[in-house]
Amino acid sequence: MNKQRIRQTLFCLFLSVWVLFSTLPVSAATSCTDLVTNNCLSCHLETRICQKITQQKSKRQWKRTVKNMIRYGAEISDADASHLFTCLSSKGMPINEICTPK
Repeated sequence: MNKQRIRQTLFCLFLSVWVLFSTLPVSAATSCTDLVTNNCLSCHLETRICQKITQQKSKRQWKRTVKNMIRYGAEISDADASHLFTCLSSKGMPINEICTPK
């Protein structure tokens, strides 16, 4: 009976830790606008970024662009880079809010 109680306790502990970590955000910059602001605007002007967004590149093309920027020295995590490819290539482009006049 004691071994079963230990197993139950360990299982509950494992489950609690899994739930805790599965609900944490993958990165600090979760929105597309935050990703662009935090990773692109340090080197590029907003007008250039908006001009490129309107070209409607594919995810593959954006992936190549971001990989080139990383080679030039951009520091972005793999998770953020992957999210950025998706954001920049999405049809609805939530990223467009960065390009709207304020």
